Amino acid sequence: MNSRIRLGLVTVSVALVSYIIVGGVLSRGDTASDTKTSDQTYRDLGVYQEVLSRVSSQYVTEPDLHKVTDGAIRGMLEALDPFSTYFTPQEFQEYMAHPNPGPASVGLYISKRYGYAPVVSVLPGSPADKAGIKAADLIDRIGDTSTRELSVVQIDRMLAGDPGSTVILWVVREARGEPQKVVLNREVLDHMPVVAKMLPDDTAYIRVARFDAGTAAEVGNKLKSLTAQGAKNAVLDLRNCAGGEVGEAVSTASLFIDHGLITYTAGQRSPRQDIDANPQGPVSNLPLAVLINRSTAGPAEIVADAVLNDKRGDVVGGQSFGVGVVEKVVPVGDGSGLLLAVAKYYGPDGKAIQDNGVKPDVPFPPPDEVGIAEEVTPEQFGTEDDSQLQKALDVLKQKVAPAKAA
Repeated sequence: MNSRIRLGLVTVSVALVSYIIVGGVLSRGDTASDTKTSDQTYRDLGVYQEVLSRVSSQYVTEPDLHKVTDGAIRGMLEALDPFSTYFTPQEFQEYMAHPNPGPASVGLYISKRYGYAPVVSVLPGSPADKAGIKAADLIDRIGDTSTRELSVVQIDRMLAGDPGSTVILWVVREARGEPQKVVLNREVLDHMPVVAKMLPDDTAYIRVARFDAGTAAEVGNKLKSLTAQGAKNAVLDLRNCAGGEVGEAVSTASLFIDHGLITYTAGQRSPRQDIDANPQGPVSNLPLAVLINRSTAGPAEIVADAVLNDKRGDVVGGQSFGVGVVEKVVPVGDGSGLLLAVAKYYGPDGKAIQDNGVKPDVPFPPPDEVGIAEEVTPEQFGTEDDSQLQKALDVLKQKVAPAKAA
């Protein structure tokens, strides 16, 4: 590569990073604070330009500056959050043509923490579930590609594909240090049915695995049926519930909360948008307990947070994972693009759900038993062996029975 081409690539690299970093800074205003931040940003860009120039001219072998620039941008975005993504021109063209991965997948909900790709939740009955992949396992590689080089969005797109096609994962299980090879066949996982039943003590038990389209209506119908059968309390099980549609979560919360703020979004340049309860029919006033755990993520956290902040019921379990961002597609001049988190979801108390999660008012296991009590497995959910459910039932027994549900 001659010096002219190398200089051109350095210039383009710096320009692209400048577009991403400086654009937002300069658009905020011209206060003293903004000016100080802008000055610091320009200094940082100067350092970046010098480092790139030194690498270009003095590295042990002639570097691939395209790859260096891609890596720098991806690293910068991952330092922000796991969901912001950089697409090369080809990747961006493919994303815009097919923004939704699929139609088939393996049933995994993945995040990124400290460079690793932990499994947040596994859909029951999915290919990943049948293969024995568990929450907290780490996805080390997809095929020959390390997940350290990928954002959450890119991982999701690699896991998706045509029905019947296969994907090879290298999984680090909790009890083993070396990655294990797992071959999964992709399946279409359209709708996860709501599980509902009456417990022996006249408690309506409803479990949601994912907030698919129609989930809120299904929960409402199950709740109405169990109430008609004489339910005096309700347990909404959101453990291992990750992904789905925010609108379905808001409608589900509105089955128990008749008015007021459910959640809101806000960002640096995204004005606050309140999302209030929107009951479409009678609102249940049965005493309520919501079950959550570390694998509760996304829309399910909005429901639990709303119930907790409204004091509509108790939230029993462990702190949830913490996922809640609004993303926007941002084209970049050279044909590449960004999928950028521009806002976060907040609870009615003003705390961001992203990274913080929802902290239950009834911790289970209790703090003095963490690491001692046996963890409840998904196979035990809703059974007599479900100690977390039994704790919720004990909490409900302490409530004074209200009037008949509306």
